[in-house]
Amino acid sequence: MALGHSTSTMTSLYKQAQSAIPATISLPLHWLKSYEDFVTKNANSVTQIESTLRSLTYIIPGRFRESELASESLHTSTLLLSLYHTSLLRRQFPSPLPPSPQTRYITHFTTRSRLYSHSITLLQTVQYTELLCEMFFKRRGGDKARWRLIVMLEIVKAICRTIMFWFTGRRPLVEGMAPERPKLPVAEPEALHMGEESVVDGVLVSDGGQSRVSDERMKEWPMPRTKMTLPVLPTSSGSSITDFLSSRVISPDDIKLPPHLVRKIATFQGQAAEVLYILRPVAYALALQRLQSANGGNKRDWRPWLLGLGMEVAAREFRRKEIGERRPAGGWRGCTGLEKEELKRRKWGLAWWGMRGAFYENVTR
Repeated sequence: MALGHSTSTMTSLYKQAQSAIPATISLPLHWLKSYEDFVTKNANSVTQIESTLRSLTYIIPGRFRESELASESLHTSTLLLSLYHTSLLRRQFPSPLPPSPQTRYITHFTTRSRLYSHSITLLQTVQYTELLCEMFFKRRGGDKARWRLIVMLEIVKAICRTIMFWFTGRRPLVEGMAPERPKLPVAEPEALHMGEESVVDGVLVSDGGQSRVSDERMKEWPMPRTKMTLPVLPTSSGSSITDFLSSRVISPDDIKLPPHLVRKIATFQGQAAEVLYILRPVAYALALQRLQSANGGNKRDWRPWLLGLGMEVAAREFRRKEIGERRPAGGWRGCTGLEKEELKRRKWGLAWWGMRGAFYENVTR
């Protein structure tokens, strides 16, 4: 009898534990769903909180011990959280305004391949966390562990960029690979009824007989038949009217299909230029690591700096020749808006070599 009673007790306890397991597993998912609902319902407030947290990173350094690591941890966490919020808001609030050409181009490929989308996410995550990881590894393992980490991260970023370059049909990489955060919906202004105040045809009338016209009604004019609204033209100066009209002009990039916003690289020189540009950070990091292990890290040695700069200049020269040989429209005038922005960014990127390596130690400093 005692054995049968204990067996039934164990069976009932087992069934209770088995029924409680699904509820325990689903609890984190419930918390995540609640958090996502909070973000979508308070999108503007969440954006302001992110901005406030980023501002704290300028105040924390120097306030207490280990403040640099704490400041960088807060900055990295804020960037990762912002990245998650952006992906969440893009699913919930597709922007009603025409997206930028860059957003159209990136969204076109991210919606067609999970590998491309995961490569962008991994690349951004590495870029956001590399400095924090570098600081941590230097404190725990010294310069040797730090340089191993740097080389590994540069290899991971090069693999992600290679996947993106290949999947887009050998198109040049575009800076800012992730789509931008959509325009957050703004709540319509509601009249607050206090005391004897009321709204009549858009005019707020108070007890004292004073009135003011709603700002929203002053910004647009409703058409009687179609009920559509027309914006009010600016009247301050002629330049403002010109800017107003220019902002409503459709450019060629606005009507192009997303894949046509960046043209394919058809020549061997152009593809070699992009491969050199992708591998340049890896070669520079490997050269610095070798220098560190060979002679204790002589920062005034010019060889790694010349290697990195030479690869970037060679990539730029090959790219310039490829653009000049394009048909039917070659040269700078034949480039799209996204290509021009990327070429300008890479051109200004050459100036950063004045703040790196041996040039900084021997000249700039």
